[in-house]
Order: sequence, then structure tokens, then C-alpha cells
Amino acid sequence: MSIGYPSTMLAAALAASVGATAVAPAAAQEAKPWYKRAWDPANVKPCDRQCLVRIGEAYLLALQTKDLTSLPFAEQVVATENTGKIDIGTGLFWRARIQPTDFKITVADPVQGQIAFQSVLTIDGAPALTAIRLRVERNMITEVEHMYDRDVAPEAMELLRRPRPELLADVPEDKRLSREYLTYAAESYFDALTGEDGSIAPFADDCDRHEQGYQTVNHPTPSRASPSPRLPDPSTELGRFFLKLSTMTCAEQIDTGVFGGIKRIWPRRTLVVDQQKGLVATFPFFVHDGVRHVDTPPRIAGMERPQNGAGMVTNLTTMETFGIRDGKIQEVEAFPFVLIPYGGSDGWTQPSTN
Repeated sequence: MSIGYPSTMLAAALAASVGATAVAPAAAQEAKPWYKRAWDPANVKPCDRQCLVRIGEAYLLALQTKDLTSLPFAEQVVATENTGKIDIGTGLFWRARIQPTDFKITVADPVQGQIAFQSVLTIDGAPALTAIRLRVERNMITEVEHMYDRDVAPEAMELLRRPRPELLADVPEDKRLSREYLTYAAESYFDALTGEDGSIAPFADDCDRHEQGYQTVNHPTPSRASPSPRLPDPSTELGRFFLKLSTMTCAEQIDTGVFGGIKRIWPRRTLVVDQQKGLVATFPFFVHDGVRHVDTPPRIAGMERPQNGAGMVTNLTTMETFGIRDGKIQEVEAFPFVLIPYGGSDGWTQPSTN
């Protein structure tokens, strides 16, 4: 003999069952990231410059708090630190105590979906030169690049307290240059270095280059022409050469052939173009093979640079930010310098010694 539910009880049970099956999928959907849920046209949102800056600033804050939960990471994220592959949440930046300073240059490119920060951070209580690049696709972080140099001499700090105001200011809308112009101008800087010809790039006469925190060009009186805490020794021929070099313009320095030890600058990876600020951030890869790649040594007004053996045999990558206004390269900010063994790579492209 079978025992059945009264019709009213059966109807209530069926209703509860149907309700449960309807609610469960909705709850499950909410637990998924947006890109794993049912299609919703509302998720199709552009990420303009303001959006990129918001995501970038959230990332910088997360480095300080060590809380990743609010960051919009994609399902797969490629990340490097000083050219080595890392997992998100590992590496120096995610393990050390991080504090911001007043030195931060922001370059945001909504066309390519990239943002780069060139900044001085306090890492475990000491200043460090840092660069951070993020790629954002569909409002999610898909690439993270960290670079740092913690060997910062006190002599460098004078120009590392705050960025030059020109690198922070907006360019008036009627004076903004096209992406193509900004890109060509930034690329021409590296063409000039390897071509030993300052006329290849559109340098302003008062172009001011800072490397690792040191002004290395256009000094009113003889000073540094290389990023070093030590001043050139005027009692030596090499010291006098560099003292003279320090008073030259960006173009004049290149004309001397002093950069002839660079075998190539390639790849010139990732041009982050910020039309609003008139900035281009680059991540070039310098290859030095110990050979001078020009026929004659550098000369300055009849002064011949002493030949002091082989040059560097190393690779170097960095972040170089160009301030380009009125059609000219006005500022160059280059740091941090990350040295890599010769034959190594930048972590994003295949190495080559050809």
C-alpha cells in the first residue's frame, strides 16, 4: 500500500524545489568573475585614461597594503620583476615594506591599454628607483612589469624628491601632438644614439636629460655627464673630456660619438603614449659587447678621448620617459638601470647577440 502526499503538500514541495533550482544558478553566477558569467552587454566598458589611472593607483596601494583582493586581475597574468618571471604576490615589491614618496611620473595610454609609473619608492626604509608597467585589457590587468634599483647614492636624491613640473602638467588641447608624432620622436632618440648623429632626433636646445637621478647634459658649469655620484677628475684627460661633455646639449653629446659602445638598442619595447601629458614611456634594451662601433674615438674641440681598453660587456634595460612638446624632446628621465648578463633578455622577448 503506497502512502502519498496530500495534494497541497505536494504542490508546496514542488514549488520549493523549483525555487531552489532557480536561485542556485544565480548565486553560482554571482560567485564567478564577470567574464565567466552569462553574457551581459553592460560589461562592455571602455577604459579611458581616468580608468587606467584608477586601476594603476589601486595597484600601487595594494603594494603598500599587500591586499590583492580588490585588484581586477585577468584569469592569466604575465608578470616580471627585474626581467625575471614571477607569480602575482611574489617578488620584492609584494614582500617588502613599500611607502610612496613625492616622486612619481604617470604615463597612461588608453589606446594601447597601458599605464606606467616611474617613481621613487621607500622599500624597507630606503629609497629605490622603480618602474611599474601594467597592461589592461577588458578592464582587467593582464601584464605586470616591475623594475627596481635599490643602490641610490645620497648625491642622486636632490633631483629625485619631485619630478620636473613639465612632466606632470597637461598639454593644452590645441597643442597636443598626434600619437604618430610622439612615437616617431621617441624612437628617433634611440636612432640618434646608435647613429652617432644628434640631428636624427628633434632635440630642443635646452633638452634636459636625467639618468638615475643625475643631470647628465646641459650643465651651466662643468659637472657630471654620466650617472655617477663621483665628479670627473679634472687632472686626467678622461676627466676633462667628461667635464666638457657635461656642458653640451643632448644633440652635441651624441655628435661626439661617446655612445659608440652601444652595439644596439633593441627591442625598444612598449611605447606608452600619453597625449594628454605629452609623454612617451619606453622600455629599451641596451646591448654592450665591449666593442666601439664607430671608426674614430669621440672628439671634443680637438680633444681626443683616451682609449682605456674594452668597454662594458653587459645588457641593460630601463624605463625612459620623454617629455615632448612643441615638436621637440624637452626632457628625458631614465631610471632604474637594471643590468643583465650579456646574452640575457628583458623577460618579454627572446635574447639575441647578433
